[in-house]
Amino acid sequence: MKGNWFQWERQATVHPLIMCMEAWMEPMERRYGRPWPTTVLIYNNDIVGWYNKWVELLDYGQYLIDLFIRKDKRAELEHEISTVSNHLNQMFKQLSEKNFRELSDSDLIKIYNQIRHGWMEWFVPGGLVEPIGHQGEKLLEKKLEGNPDASKIISLVTTTTRESFSKRELSELLGILIDKKEGKDIDKALEIHARKYYWLHNNYFTTEVLDYQFFLNELKILEEKYPNPADKLRAMENELLQAQKEKERIMKELNFGAKEYALVELLDLFAWYQDYRKEYIMQLLHYLDMVLGEIAARKRISLKEMKYSLPSEIQAIMGGQFDKKILQERMKRCLFYWDADTEKAEFGMGQFAIDKEKEIFHSLKHKEEILEVTGMAASKGFVRGQARITLSAKAATEIKPGEILITSMTTPDFVTAVKRAAAVVTNEGGVLCHAAVISREFGIPCIVGTMIATKVFKTGDMLEVDANSGIVRKIASK
Repeated sequence: MKGNWFQWERQATVHPLIMCMEAWMEPMERRYGRPWPTTVLIYNNDIVGWYNKWVELLDYGQYLIDLFIRKDKRAELEHEISTVSNHLNQMFKQLSEKNFRELSDSDLIKIYNQIRHGWMEWFVPGGLVEPIGHQGEKLLEKKLEGNPDASKIISLVTTTTRESFSKRELSELLGILIDKKEGKDIDKALEIHARKYYWLHNNYFTTEVLDYQFFLNELKILEEKYPNPADKLRAMENELLQAQKEKERIMKELNFGAKEYALVELLDLFAWYQDYRKEYIMQLLHYLDMVLGEIAARKRISLKEMKYSLPSEIQAIMGGQFDKKILQERMKRCLFYWDADTEKAEFGMGQFAIDKEKEIFHSLKHKEEILEVTGMAASKGFVRGQARITLSAKAATEIKPGEILITSMTTPDFVTAVKRAAAVVTNEGGVLCHAAVISREFGIPCIVGTMIATKVFKTGDMLEVDANSGIVRKIASK
């Protein structure tokens, strides 16, 4: 499985990921000519393993690169992203003004369908990110074959020259800190900031509304870390320009042709888009949880149980024609399988899930202790520190400054943890993954694609992260 399948693993529930797959099957094929590759989702006690066949994922990536390598197609895509984001902004504004408890059952279903439609709109282009990122990395590796600095060069040329929402939020918070140091009243500004970024910790497992007090605490952490916030802000503003200059220099030095330049431009767009995509996902998750929570309350089931329902079951649940014991069984073990060849999807729980998993995969067992793992150096640097292992974004916020964050793959709800970490190490990911992009932006050493870091190391292990060479070593066990 390690060699044949891409794997993404973390806490997640059924409902939001099945809505992703709804977008990536027939709608994606209708929009871009081909559906998403063969996919397996295996849920086991709140942890989901997401699997794609590497050969299909990379082949689809090449298909999409050939499609979007043209400037006119990239312009069309950016227009599509802008149009849909405007639709979502309007929807968020409307939903924020509604009292869900006062809605009739029929109006609540209308709201659910509105969110589901918005989700579909956003995720059809959103499904382009991973295939293009992984295949783009492979093409750059082939171009730089034999170059001892290939990993560093790929990391550099795929660094986005556009500002991510994570960096934008930090810049705005630094601006508030500057006002505070100048003796200005920052209460109103911090309240506005909280309303604007309340969703930062949302993910596919849970959501929460971050309030004024949370961002006040973040401001205190920033004040300790950056005693002169104006200097940090100026440095951040200069980083995008310097990144562009350095990319231009290295591409000229390596004699990149027009095709390679176009590929780098495409990867620059998608390095930005993978972060921008999550900005709207996290807000969609907020409203999805609100409507599912209201349905759950009316039907006397828990929100967590509700999040193990399927989109196609909402009407039956609202009509009182659904046995909630099914949801409780799904929470233990269930499996979704999308076969891109036959274009058929299967979903089941219990013994079906066990049998289907055995049918698809071979078992992997690691019998000997491993002291060192390797991956791709996504953001250079060298640090030593204690490991903090987690698949939960919520638990990751408990990381202490100086610890090394080790997880399957980060998403924007991990940003608070990433900013505090001495280094970031992930099982999965490539040059355009969230961990790579954000670590480069914040200057944090990062190694991605180790495959097994979360299984090899334990919280408290003393590690050495050499992100110049892509090696993580255990110095001492917990």
